[in-house]
Amino acid sequence: MEEKILIKSEINRVIGIVCLVLGIYCLVAAFRLSSVFFEYDEFTGWVILVSGTGVGLISTLSYFFLCGHELTVTDRRIYGKVAWGKRVDLPIDSVSAIATVSFLKGVAVSTSSGRICFLMIKNSDEIYKVISSLLVERQNEKNIVPETVVQKSDEADMLKKYKALLDDGTITQEEFEAKKKQLMGL
Repeated sequence: MEEKILIKSEINRVIGIVCLVLGIYCLVAAFRLSSVFFEYDEFTGWVILVSGTGVGLISTLSYFFLCGHELTVTDRRIYGKVAWGKRVDLPIDSVSAIATVSFLKGVAVSTSSGRICFLMIKNSDEIYKVISSLLVERQNEKNIVPETVVQKSDEADMLKKYKALLDDGTITQEEFEAKKKQLMGL
């Protein structure tokens, strides 16, 4: 049986593009302003150059950190890419919890190995609902004990009790055999 894709993420690139544009703008502005200020005051020129370059680099790196996130949920696993393009593949059985990430709109998937955040996802609420329903479904399946298993367990316990009565001499071998046939449906 093939796995069925239940939902895929829709990436929200607006914040990432804003970070990239801001980063490039800060880098350009830092070099232009610092060259002007170097003529008047070398210290001010260095401050503008270093701070502008720092803000520009952080903003530009934020783009690459935020915009690589992808998420696909199937009936068997959750897979995709997170920060810096790192690939993840999580079997549904290993997922212990799901949460939403309000800041940067995303979902966080918890496993015994840790927590993985998928950010910048437009449809994070729908993804949360799908994964949550998979976890509830899995929990309900584990709580169901087949009736035949319970019945067989009861029959085995009764047979042990009658064997103990036979060993104690309370019942005879013929009575034990009759009860055994009755319990086993023979």
